[in-house]
Amino acid sequence: MAQGFFVGFDDTDSPRGLCTTFLATRVIEEFSDFDLLGYPSLVRLNPNIPWKTRGNGAVSLRFGKGAGRAFWAGRIDGADVLAHPGAGRCEIDLRVLLERLDRVVLANSAQGEKATNPAVFVSKARPPAELYTHAVRELVNPADVLRSLRDGKGRSWLWRTHRGIRGIVGASAAAAWPGRRRTYEIIAYRERGLWGTPRAVTWDSVLAMDRAFRSTFNNIDERNRHLVIAPHSPCPVLFGIRASGPGELLPAASAVDGGEPPDRLLLFRTNQGTDDHLQRLSIDGLRPYVSPVVRGKVASPPRTERGGHVFFRLEDPTGSVDCAAYEPTKEFRAVVRALAPGDVVEASGGVHAAPFTLNLEKLRVVRADTLSTVIKPRCSRCGGAMRSRGRNAGFRCRRCRTRAPPGAALRSNPPRHIKKGVFEVPRCARRHLSRPIDR
Repeated sequence: MAQGFFVGFDDTDSPRGLCTTFLATRVIEEFSDFDLLGYPSLVRLNPNIPWKTRGNGAVSLRFGKGAGRAFWAGRIDGADVLAHPGAGRCEIDLRVLLERLDRVVLANSAQGEKATNPAVFVSKARPPAELYTHAVRELVNPADVLRSLRDGKGRSWLWRTHRGIRGIVGASAAAAWPGRRRTYEIIAYRERGLWGTPRAVTWDSVLAMDRAFRSTFNNIDERNRHLVIAPHSPCPVLFGIRASGPGELLPAASAVDGGEPPDRLLLFRTNQGTDDHLQRLSIDGLRPYVSPVVRGKVASPPRTERGGHVFFRLEDPTGSVDCAAYEPTKEFRAVVRALAPGDVVEASGGVHAAPFTLNLEKLRVVRADTLSTVIKPRCSRCGGAMRSRGRNAGFRCRRCRTRAPPGAALRSNPPRHIKKGVFEVPRCARRHLSRPIDR
Protein backbone atom coordinates (compact mmCIF):
# COMPACT_ATOMS: atom_id res chain seq x y z
CA MET A 1 0.00 0.00 0.00
CA ALA A 2 1.18 3.54 -0.75
CA GLN A 3 0.72 6.86 0.96
CA GLY A 4 -0.93 8.44 -2.03
CA PHE A 5 0.41 9.18 -5.49
CA PHE A 6 1.71 12.15 -7.50
CA VAL A 7 0.57 13.18 -10.96
CA GLY A 8 2.33 15.68 -13.22
CA PHE A 9 1.55 17.05 -16.68
CA ASP A 10 2.91 19.67 -19.06
CA ASP A 11 2.94 21.03 -22.61
CA THR A 12 -0.83 20.92 -23.03
CA ASP A 13 -1.54 24.50 -24.17
CA SER A 14 -0.58 26.72 -27.09
CA PRO A 15 -0.30 30.47 -27.74
CA ARG A 16 -3.84 30.31 -29.15
CA GLY A 17 -5.51 28.99 -26.04
CA LEU A 18 -6.01 26.52 -23.19
CA CYS A 19 -3.98 26.52 -19.98
CA THR A 20 -2.10 23.85 -18.05
CA THR A 21 -3.33 25.25 -14.71
CA PHE A 22 -6.97 25.03 -15.86
CA LEU A 23 -6.34 21.38 -16.64
CA ALA A 24 -5.61 20.90 -12.93
CA THR A 25 -9.32 21.51 -12.22
CA ARG A 26 -10.24 18.77 -14.69
CA VAL A 27 -7.77 16.37 -13.10
CA ILE A 28 -9.28 17.05 -9.66
CA GLU A 29 -12.70 16.20 -11.09
CA GLU A 30 -11.33 13.00 -12.65
CA PHE A 31 -9.78 11.80 -9.38
CA SER A 32 -12.68 12.77 -7.13
CA ASP A 33 -12.69 9.21 -5.75
CA PHE A 34 -9.43 10.16 -3.97
CA ASP A 35 -8.65 13.00 -1.56
CA LEU A 36 -6.47 15.90 -2.64
CA LEU A 37 -3.29 15.94 -0.53
CA GLY A 38 -1.91 19.45 -0.08
CA TYR A 39 -2.34 22.34 -2.50
CA PRO A 40 -1.92 21.72 -6.24
CA SER A 41 1.58 22.73 -7.37
CA LEU A 42 2.19 25.26 -10.16
CA VAL A 43 5.85 24.99 -11.12
CA ARG A 44 7.45 27.53 -13.44
CA LEU A 45 10.40 26.17 -15.40
CA ASN A 46 13.37 27.82 -17.16
CA PRO A 47 12.01 31.19 -18.39
CA ASN A 48 14.60 31.42 -21.20
CA ILE A 49 13.41 28.43 -23.23
CA PRO A 50 12.56 29.76 -26.72
CA TRP A 51 9.72 27.31 -27.45
CA LYS A 52 7.83 27.88 -24.19
CA THR A 53 4.16 28.92 -24.25
CA ARG A 54 3.64 32.01 -22.07
CA GLY A 55 4.85 31.36 -18.50
CA ASN A 56 6.39 27.90 -19.03
CA GLY A 57 4.40 26.36 -16.20
CA ALA A 58 3.84 22.70 -15.36
CA VAL A 59 1.43 21.28 -12.78
CA SER A 60 1.56 18.50 -10.21
CA LEU A 61 -1.05 17.22 -7.74
CA ARG A 62 -0.99 14.58 -5.05
CA PHE A 63 -3.96 12.33 -4.31
CA GLY A 64 -4.72 9.52 -1.86
CA LYS A 65 -6.50 8.94 1.43
CA GLY A 66 -6.49 12.20 3.36
CA ALA A 67 -5.45 12.56 6.99
CA GLY A 68 -5.70 15.60 9.24
CA ARG A 69 -8.08 18.54 9.16
CA ALA A 70 -9.08 19.47 5.61
CA PHE A 71 -8.56 23.03 4.33
CA TRP A 72 -9.97 25.07 1.43
CA ALA A 73 -8.08 24.79 -1.86
CA GLY A 74 -10.57 25.95 -4.48
CA ARG A 75 -14.08 25.89 -5.87
CA ILE A 76 -15.32 23.94 -8.89
CA ASP A 77 -18.91 24.13 -10.15
CA GLY A 78 -20.00 25.77 -6.90
CA ALA A 79 -18.51 23.05 -4.68
CA ASP A 80 -15.52 23.67 -2.42
CA VAL A 81 -12.32 21.78 -3.14
CA LEU A 82 -10.84 20.52 0.12
CA ALA A 83 -7.29 19.27 0.64
CA HIS A 84 -5.71 17.35 3.50
CA PRO A 85 -2.31 18.03 5.11
CA GLY A 86 -1.47 14.36 5.67
CA ALA A 87 -1.88 11.00 3.95
CA GLY A 88 -2.90 7.54 4.98
CA ARG A 89 -2.19 4.33 3.14
CA CYS A 90 -4.34 3.27 0.22
CA GLU A 91 -4.37 0.75 -2.61
CA ILE A 92 -3.36 2.18 -5.99
CA ASP A 93 -2.62 0.76 -9.44
CA LEU A 94 -0.24 3.09 -11.29
CA ARG A 95 -1.18 1.71 -14.71
CA VAL A 96 -4.86 2.42 -14.15
CA LEU A 97 -4.05 5.87 -12.80
CA LEU A 98 -1.85 6.63 -15.81
CA GLU A 99 -4.68 5.71 -18.21
CA ARG A 100 -7.13 7.95 -16.35
CA LEU A 101 -4.71 10.87 -16.24
CA ASP A 102 -3.74 10.48 -19.87
CA ARG A 103 -7.36 10.45 -20.99
CA VAL A 104 -8.32 13.69 -19.22
CA VAL A 105 -5.10 15.48 -20.21
CA LEU A 106 -5.49 14.66 -23.91
CA ALA A 107 -9.14 15.71 -23.85
CA ASN A 108 -8.11 19.13 -22.53
CA SER A 109 -4.94 19.70 -24.58
CA ALA A 110 -4.36 21.76 -27.72
CA GLN A 111 -5.41 19.19 -30.29
CA GLY A 112 -3.65 19.31 -33.64
CA GLU A 113 -0.89 21.68 -32.49
CA LYS A 114 2.39 20.22 -33.74
CA ALA A 115 4.37 22.31 -31.24
CA THR A 116 2.33 20.95 -28.30
CA ASN A 117 3.78 17.75 -26.86
CA PRO A 118 1.58 16.65 -23.92
CA ALA A 119 3.12 14.37 -21.31
CA VAL A 120 1.74 12.76 -18.16
CA PHE A 121 3.58 11.31 -15.18
CA VAL A 122 2.36 9.26 -12.19
CA SER A 123 4.46 8.20 -9.22
CA LYS A 124 4.09 6.56 -5.81
CA ALA A 125 6.82 8.81 -4.40
CA ARG A 126 8.29 12.18 -5.26
CA PRO A 127 11.00 11.72 -7.92
CA PRO A 128 14.52 13.12 -7.38
CA ALA A 129 14.68 16.89 -6.89
CA GLU A 130 17.42 17.13 -9.54
CA LEU A 131 14.73 16.74 -12.21
CA TYR A 132 13.26 20.03 -11.02
CA THR A 133 16.57 21.84 -10.48
CA HIS A 134 17.79 21.06 -13.98
CA ALA A 135 14.46 22.01 -15.58
CA VAL A 136 14.28 25.39 -13.86
CA ARG A 137 17.92 26.33 -14.53
CA GLU A 138 19.12 24.58 -17.68
CA LEU A 139 18.22 23.67 -21.24
CA VAL A 140 17.30 20.03 -20.66
CA ASN A 141 17.44 17.26 -23.24
CA PRO A 142 14.17 15.27 -22.90
CA ALA A 143 16.04 12.08 -23.81
CA ASP A 144 18.25 12.56 -20.74
CA VAL A 145 15.15 12.84 -18.55
CA LEU A 146 13.71 9.63 -19.97
CA ARG A 147 17.02 7.89 -19.45
CA SER A 148 17.08 9.05 -15.82
CA LEU A 149 13.50 7.87 -15.25
CA ARG A 150 14.22 4.45 -16.75
CA ASP A 151 17.32 4.08 -14.60
CA GLY A 152 15.56 5.21 -11.40
CA LYS A 153 15.80 2.89 -8.42
CA GLY A 154 12.58 1.04 -7.70
CA ARG A 155 10.88 2.30 -10.87
CA SER A 156 7.92 3.59 -8.81
CA TRP A 157 6.69 5.81 -11.64
CA LEU A 158 5.14 5.62 -15.09
CA TRP A 159 4.74 8.17 -17.88
CA ARG A 160 3.41 8.72 -21.36
CA THR A 161 4.23 11.26 -24.07
CA HIS A 162 2.41 12.38 -27.23
CA ARG A 163 3.62 13.78 -30.59
CA GLY A 164 7.10 14.30 -29.12
CA ILE A 165 8.85 13.75 -25.81
CA ARG A 166 9.49 17.35 -24.78
CA GLY A 167 6.60 17.48 -22.31
CA ILE A 168 8.17 14.88 -20.04
CA VAL A 169 10.69 17.47 -18.83
CA GLY A 170 8.01 19.60 -17.19
CA ALA A 171 5.69 16.77 -16.17
CA SER A 172 8.39 15.01 -14.15
CA ALA A 173 9.94 18.28 -12.88
CA ALA A 174 6.61 19.45 -11.45
CA ALA A 175 6.23 16.21 -9.50
CA ALA A 176 9.87 16.46 -8.36
CA TRP A 177 9.63 20.04 -7.02
CA PRO A 178 10.30 19.80 -3.25
CA GLY A 179 8.66 23.15 -2.50
CA ARG A 180 11.18 24.31 0.08
CA ARG A 181 10.96 27.90 -1.22
CA ARG A 182 7.39 28.66 -2.18
CA THR A 183 4.68 31.24 -2.68
CA TYR A 184 0.98 30.83 -3.45
CA GLU A 185 -1.40 31.87 -6.22
CA ILE A 186 -5.16 31.78 -6.53
CA ILE A 187 -6.38 31.60 -10.12
CA ALA A 188 -9.90 32.51 -11.21
CA TYR A 189 -11.12 30.90 -14.44
CA ARG A 190 -13.71 32.07 -16.97
CA GLU A 191 -16.79 30.26 -18.22
CA ARG A 192 -15.94 28.36 -21.37
CA GLY A 193 -18.20 30.49 -23.54
CA LEU A 194 -16.15 33.58 -22.66
CA TRP A 195 -12.73 32.15 -23.55
CA GLY A 196 -11.06 34.37 -26.12
CA THR A 197 -13.28 37.40 -25.47
CA PRO A 198 -11.93 40.64 -23.91
CA ARG A 199 -11.61 40.69 -20.13
CA ALA A 200 -13.11 43.50 -18.05
CA VAL A 201 -11.08 43.31 -14.81
CA THR A 202 -11.32 46.80 -13.32
CA TRP A 203 -8.25 48.88 -12.55
CA ASP A 204 -9.67 50.46 -9.38
CA SER A 205 -10.61 47.14 -7.78
CA VAL A 206 -7.14 45.68 -8.39
CA LEU A 207 -5.48 48.82 -7.04
CA ALA A 208 -7.63 48.70 -3.88
CA MET A 209 -6.94 44.99 -3.45
CA ASP A 210 -3.20 45.54 -3.83
CA ARG A 211 -3.22 48.14 -1.07
CA ALA A 212 -5.48 46.16 1.26
CA PHE A 213 -3.78 42.75 1.15
CA ARG A 214 -0.12 43.28 1.93
CA SER A 215 1.03 39.66 1.54
CA THR A 216 0.11 39.77 -2.16
CA PHE A 217 2.62 40.93 -4.77
CA ASN A 218 3.01 41.76 -8.48
CA ASN A 219 -0.65 42.76 -8.83
CA ILE A 220 -0.48 46.07 -10.66
CA ASP A 221 2.05 48.45 -12.22
CA GLU A 222 0.69 51.92 -11.50
CA ARG A 223 3.46 53.82 -13.26
CA ASN A 224 3.07 51.92 -16.52
CA ARG A 225 -0.72 51.47 -16.26
CA HIS A 226 -0.55 47.70 -16.48
CA LEU A 227 -2.74 45.10 -14.75
CA VAL A 228 -0.34 42.28 -13.97
CA ILE A 229 -2.94 39.86 -12.58
CA ALA A 230 -4.93 39.63 -15.84
CA PRO A 231 -3.46 37.82 -18.87
CA HIS A 232 -3.81 39.11 -22.41
CA SER A 233 -4.08 35.74 -24.18
CA PRO A 234 -7.25 33.82 -25.12
CA CYS A 235 -6.66 31.33 -22.28
CA PRO A 236 -9.30 30.37 -19.64
CA VAL A 237 -7.70 32.47 -16.86
CA LEU A 238 -9.64 35.52 -15.68
CA PHE A 239 -6.96 36.65 -13.21
CA GLY A 240 -4.35 35.27 -10.83
CA ILE A 241 -3.21 36.76 -7.51
CA ARG A 242 0.12 35.80 -5.91
CA ALA A 243 1.02 36.02 -2.24
CA SER A 244 3.69 34.97 0.23
CA GLY A 245 1.14 32.83 2.08
CA PRO A 246 -2.31 31.37 1.29
CA GLY A 247 -4.30 33.14 4.03
CA GLU A 248 -5.25 36.35 2.20
CA LEU A 249 -5.79 34.95 -1.27
CA LEU A 250 -9.49 34.06 -1.18
CA PRO A 251 -10.56 37.45 0.27
CA ALA A 252 -8.19 39.19 -2.14
CA ALA A 253 -9.80 37.40 -5.09
CA SER A 254 -13.26 38.29 -3.76
CA ALA A 255 -12.22 41.97 -3.68
CA VAL A 256 -11.43 42.07 -7.41
CA ASP A 257 -14.15 43.11 -9.86
CA GLY A 258 -13.43 40.81 -12.77
CA GLY A 259 -16.37 42.01 -14.86
CA GLU A 260 -17.79 38.47 -14.74
CA PRO A 261 -18.22 35.84 -12.01
CA PRO A 262 -15.39 33.27 -11.95
CA ASP A 263 -16.48 29.85 -13.14
CA ARG A 264 -14.00 28.14 -10.83
CA LEU A 265 -11.12 28.96 -8.46
CA LEU A 266 -8.01 27.00 -7.54
CA LEU A 267 -5.29 27.83 -5.03
CA PHE A 268 -1.78 26.68 -5.97
CA ARG A 269 1.48 26.32 -4.11
CA THR A 270 4.12 27.72 -6.48
CA ASN A 271 7.82 28.43 -7.02
CA GLN A 272 6.99 31.91 -8.34
CA GLY A 273 8.87 34.83 -6.84
CA THR A 274 11.62 32.59 -5.43
CA ASP A 275 14.57 33.20 -7.81
CA ASP A 276 14.95 29.43 -8.12
CA HIS A 277 16.04 29.90 -11.74
CA LEU A 278 19.15 31.91 -10.79
CA GLN A 279 22.63 30.45 -10.29
CA ARG A 280 25.88 32.25 -9.51
CA LEU A 281 28.33 31.97 -12.42
CA SER A 282 31.48 33.60 -13.76
CA ILE A 283 31.40 35.09 -17.24
CA ASP A 284 33.37 32.24 -18.81
CA GLY A 285 30.67 29.87 -17.51
CA LEU A 286 27.77 31.62 -19.24
CA ARG A 287 25.71 29.53 -21.67
CA PRO A 288 22.63 30.32 -23.73
CA TYR A 289 19.32 29.90 -21.86
CA VAL A 290 20.72 29.94 -18.29
CA SER A 291 19.88 32.62 -15.71
CA PRO A 292 23.10 33.68 -13.97
CA VAL A 293 24.07 36.08 -11.22
CA VAL A 294 27.39 37.61 -12.33
CA ARG A 295 29.59 39.96 -10.30
CA GLY A 296 31.99 42.22 -12.18
CA LYS A 297 33.04 45.71 -13.19
CA VAL A 298 31.36 47.95 -15.72
CA ALA A 299 33.85 48.05 -18.61
CA SER A 300 32.19 50.54 -20.97
CA PRO A 301 29.90 53.56 -20.76
CA PRO A 302 26.26 52.52 -21.26
CA ARG A 303 24.96 53.14 -24.78
CA THR A 304 21.39 53.56 -25.95
CA GLU A 305 20.62 51.97 -29.28
CA ARG A 306 17.72 52.21 -31.70
CA GLY A 307 14.45 51.27 -30.03
CA GLY A 308 15.56 52.59 -26.64
CA HIS A 309 17.51 49.46 -25.64
CA VAL A 310 20.46 50.12 -23.30
CA PHE A 311 23.70 48.08 -23.28
CA PHE A 312 26.95 48.06 -21.31
CA ARG A 313 29.94 45.73 -21.15
CA LEU A 314 30.51 43.79 -17.91
CA GLU A 315 33.85 42.14 -17.13
CA ASP A 316 35.25 39.82 -14.47
CA PRO A 317 38.63 38.02 -14.27
CA THR A 318 37.34 35.34 -16.67
CA GLY A 319 35.99 37.47 -19.52
CA SER A 320 33.37 40.02 -20.53
CA VAL A 321 29.78 40.08 -21.80
CA ASP A 322 27.24 42.63 -23.00
CA CYS A 323 24.37 43.29 -20.60
CA ALA A 324 21.06 44.56 -21.98
CA ALA A 325 18.08 46.45 -20.59
CA TYR A 326 15.52 46.32 -23.36
CA GLU A 327 12.77 48.85 -23.94
CA PRO A 328 10.02 46.85 -22.13
CA THR A 329 11.98 47.28 -18.88
CA LYS A 330 10.92 50.96 -18.97
CA GLU A 331 12.29 53.04 -16.06
CA PHE A 332 14.81 50.36 -15.12
CA ARG A 333 16.87 51.59 -18.08
CA ALA A 334 17.57 54.87 -16.26
CA VAL A 335 19.50 52.90 -13.62
CA VAL A 336 21.57 51.23 -16.31
CA ARG A 337 22.27 54.53 -18.07
CA ALA A 338 23.61 55.96 -14.78
CA LEU A 339 26.39 53.36 -14.57
CA ALA A 340 30.01 54.30 -15.33
CA PRO A 341 33.18 52.33 -16.05
CA GLY A 342 34.68 51.01 -12.83
CA ASP A 343 31.38 50.53 -11.01
CA VAL A 344 31.06 47.10 -9.40
CA VAL A 345 27.71 45.38 -9.94
CA GLU A 346 25.94 42.03 -9.71
CA ALA A 347 23.87 41.45 -12.84
CA SER A 348 21.02 38.90 -12.85
CA GLY A 349 19.01 37.78 -15.83
CA GLY A 350 18.79 35.39 -18.74
CA VAL A 351 21.44 34.68 -21.37
CA HIS A 352 20.19 35.22 -24.90
CA ALA A 353 21.80 33.14 -27.63
CA ALA A 354 21.89 35.57 -30.57
CA PRO A 355 23.16 38.12 -29.93
CA PHE A 356 24.95 36.64 -26.93
CA THR A 357 23.82 38.98 -24.15
CA LEU A 358 22.80 38.92 -20.51
CA ASN A 359 19.25 40.30 -20.49
CA LEU A 360 18.85 42.03 -17.14
CA GLU A 361 16.05 41.43 -14.66
CA LYS A 362 17.89 42.69 -11.56
CA LEU A 363 20.97 44.79 -10.90
CA ARG A 364 22.78 45.15 -7.60
CA VAL A 365 25.11 48.13 -7.44
CA VAL A 366 27.93 47.11 -5.10
CA ARG A 367 30.16 50.16 -5.62
CA ALA A 368 29.65 53.34 -7.63
CA ASP A 369 32.92 55.26 -7.95
CA THR A 370 33.16 59.03 -7.77
CA LEU A 371 33.69 60.44 -11.24
CA SER A 372 36.44 63.01 -11.75
CA THR A 373 36.56 65.37 -14.75
CA VAL A 374 39.67 67.43 -15.63
CA ILE A 375 39.00 71.05 -16.58
CA LYS A 376 41.82 72.68 -18.54
CA PRO A 377 43.05 75.99 -17.03
CA ARG A 378 42.77 79.43 -18.65
CA CYS A 379 45.96 81.35 -19.47
CA SER A 380 47.08 83.63 -16.60
CA ARG A 381 48.49 86.20 -19.06
CA CYS A 382 45.87 86.57 -21.82
CA GLY A 383 42.95 84.47 -20.56
CA GLY A 384 43.04 82.25 -23.61
CA ALA A 385 42.34 78.51 -23.72
CA MET A 386 45.22 76.21 -22.85
CA ARG A 387 45.88 72.73 -24.16
CA SER A 388 47.70 69.76 -22.68
CA ARG A 389 51.33 69.20 -23.64
CA GLY A 390 51.07 65.50 -22.83
CA ARG A 391 50.95 63.27 -19.79
CA ASN A 392 52.33 65.10 -16.73
CA ALA A 393 53.83 67.78 -19.04
CA GLY A 394 51.49 70.63 -18.10
CA PHE A 395 49.66 73.02 -20.45
CA ARG A 396 50.43 75.70 -23.06
CA CYS A 397 48.30 78.65 -24.15
CA ARG A 398 47.06 78.38 -27.71
CA ARG A 399 47.28 82.18 -28.15
CA CYS A 400 50.41 83.46 -26.39
CA ARG A 401 52.31 80.21 -25.77
CA THR A 402 52.45 80.76 -22.00
CA ARG A 403 53.05 77.55 -20.09
CA ALA A 404 51.39 76.22 -16.92
CA PRO A 405 52.32 73.24 -14.68
CA PRO A 406 50.17 70.08 -14.46
CA GLY A 407 48.80 71.26 -11.13
CA ALA A 408 47.08 74.21 -12.79
CA ALA A 409 44.27 71.93 -13.99
CA LEU A 410 40.97 72.00 -12.14
CA ARG A 411 39.03 68.88 -11.23
CA SER A 412 35.28 68.54 -11.06
CA ASN A 413 33.35 65.74 -9.36
CA PRO A 414 29.92 65.73 -11.00
CA PRO A 415 27.09 64.15 -8.96
CA ARG A 416 26.27 60.49 -9.61
CA HIS A 417 22.63 59.69 -10.27
CA ILE A 418 22.97 56.19 -8.85
CA LYS A 419 23.50 54.69 -5.43
CA LYS A 420 24.31 51.32 -3.92
CA GLY A 421 21.40 48.89 -3.72
CA VAL A 422 19.30 46.41 -5.65
CA PHE A 423 17.19 47.50 -8.61
CA GLU A 424 14.67 45.44 -10.59
CA VAL A 425 12.60 45.72 -13.73
CA PRO A 426 9.04 47.07 -13.24
CA ARG A 427 6.14 44.71 -12.57
CA CYS A 428 4.96 44.91 -16.19
CA ALA A 429 8.24 43.29 -17.32
CA ARG A 430 8.88 40.94 -14.40
CA ARG A 431 9.26 37.19 -14.83
CA HIS A 432 7.13 34.77 -12.81
CA LEU A 433 10.18 33.36 -11.06
CA SER A 434 11.85 36.67 -10.15
CA ARG A 435 11.71 37.41 -6.47
CA PRO A 436 10.48 41.00 -5.93
CA ILE A 437 12.65 43.20 -3.76
CA ASP A 438 9.69 43.99 -1.54
CA ARG A 439 9.23 40.32 -0.72
